[in-house]
Amino acid sequence: MTHPTPPPSREVLESVASRLRALATQHGRRDVHPTIDSALEILSNDAVRVVVVGQFKQGKSALVNAIVDAPVCPVDDVIATSVPTVVSWGERTTATVVTEISREHDALRTDIDPALLRQHVTDLAGEIGLIGSVRAEVTLPRPILAAGFTFVDTPGAGRAQARTSTNLTLLPQADVAIMVTDATQELTEPEITFVKQATALCDRMICVITKTDMQQQWRDIVAVNASHLRNAKLEVPLFATSALLRTLANHHSEPAWRAESRIDEVSAYLQNNVKAEVRASRQRIAARELLSAIQLIEIDLQSQLHALTSANQGQAVIRELQSSEAQARQLMEKSARWQQTLSDGAGDLVTDTEFDLRDRLRTVGRDAEELIQASDPGKSWDAMGDWLADSVTQAVSDNFVWTHQRSKHLADLVAQHFALEGRAAVPDLALGDIDGVVGSLDGLDPVNPGSLSLGQKFMIGLKGSYGGVLMFGLMTTVAGMALVNPISLAAGVVMGGFAYRNDSRQRLEQRRAEARNAVRKLIDETIFQVSKDARDQMSFVKRQLRDHFIDVADDLKKSLNAAAAKAKNVVQLPQTEREKLVENLTREIRNLTALRATVATIADETPDDDLIGVRHAA
Repeated sequence: MTHPTPPPSREVLESVASRLRALATQHGRRDVHPTIDSALEILSNDAVRVVVVGQFKQGKSALVNAIVDAPVCPVDDVIATSVPTVVSWGERTTATVVTEISREHDALRTDIDPALLRQHVTDLAGEIGLIGSVRAEVTLPRPILAAGFTFVDTPGAGRAQARTSTNLTLLPQADVAIMVTDATQELTEPEITFVKQATALCDRMICVITKTDMQQQWRDIVAVNASHLRNAKLEVPLFATSALLRTLANHHSEPAWRAESRIDEVSAYLQNNVKAEVRASRQRIAARELLSAIQLIEIDLQSQLHALTSANQGQAVIRELQSSEAQARQLMEKSARWQQTLSDGAGDLVTDTEFDLRDRLRTVGRDAEELIQASDPGKSWDAMGDWLADSVTQAVSDNFVWTHQRSKHLADLVAQHFALEGRAAVPDLALGDIDGVVGSLDGLDPVNPGSLSLGQKFMIGLKGSYGGVLMFGLMTTVAGMALVNPISLAAGVVMGGFAYRNDSRQRLEQRRAEARNAVRKLIDETIFQVSKDARDQMSFVKRQLRDHFIDVADDLKKSLNAAAAKAKNVVQLPQTEREKLVENLTREIRNLTALRATVATIADETPDDDLIGVRHAA
């Protein structure tokens, strides 16, 4: 005997939502409709946002072009992408440059010729983002885009002028991240570090090794990279591809080259595995929304049933509901415990964020001073500047990831105060773009290179040798020798060399002192700028959480108030109507219990037999 295949979770949840809407309407609980609408909106969202990240010149743009099957992102051997480019579906090809001035202002949108996109998203654009963060948006008709995928081609990381931190701020809103590295070398330590940061911000990640056409031993590189990821305890799927072979296969109609490019393997994984995971995740979120709606309706129906079946306790049930409604009303006051938890937690988080940033940058400063002490800054200052810029950006990025995780923890702590509501959902926390903060730093002050011309060196030696010639010349005149003689000249040469070496040491120490001051100035400026931005970010997060949980408290208050009014009304009904209503309520509560069990299975939660928020005596 074959068992029927169970219907997909989406269809089950949509059916539950439809039944809940009818039930809420029947009992006059239209205030539950927004929760049901939110669940349906989540279920109907088939979009998958893919953020493509990686270091400078690793083939990110070429990979996006190969997956989309269109030359949409500019590719060049020298010129690099400098702003994020968002590629999504559209009935016709369009291109728009978007400037986000701030969260409080609408974005500035400028339509451009798609053929001129190269001039707006690469280094050819020059200084960009002077008044806000900039991105480009491109639409075009392609099958994978029509399937709901949106690709974000990001600037390269790993160089001072790259907008590294922008990539991190894009990841919390991504459904999947693609880490791109080429087959010319194995994964570097900065790349492994970036993967760790990315996995902390994005739940799904894959690693794509590009340019296999340039390396005969690319399979060995894949094996080594897999080993590096395992050693770092990172479970990331690996793919090896060649965008060039895909382009040539399309141009010459060669199916074998297309298969060897392995781009279709990445596309298939995105459309089958990743999209299924994203869909399942959204179904779990929608199921939790429906659980909240079910519980709000259950509070109403259970309260009426208890008021009807417990004749002596009807008024007690009403008083308990009114007491719960008063508690929900208190949740909206500034003195509520969740408000205090939010305020104290936000203040502590700002302090901890600043301390974490200072600690990371102090470590960078100590490492920089050790490098300065072991070298001549005048000769290695450019390399030192690149290293320091990367190290500071790394520290700020790590601080950003840490702050984001702590913000989510704070949201969970605040949500615990809403046990009355049963399951207070935690909102998605969007932290702002930190690239503007890093980009606003002036960089290192210049250091004297310490190079001297031959004439300068001769004058320093001559100045030091004068005393030796004079002193030893006077001493040898006692023996009847001339003031300038071989002995006095030799003494002058020795003392001139000593004076030159001593002057060189003094100049070196002076350059080291200038370098240390420049490093300290940069770190102090970074702390000042990032700390200010961190306070602004936490103010924004605090407002997000406050507004969200005020809405939760308001919904709970309305629900309990309506339940109390209903219970008060049913107590006054005639006996015949009371018996009929008890039968209907018992049947509807039984149906709701079955719906709750079904939805809880999809939400990966165990259904609770007791209602949370309203407890009745046995």
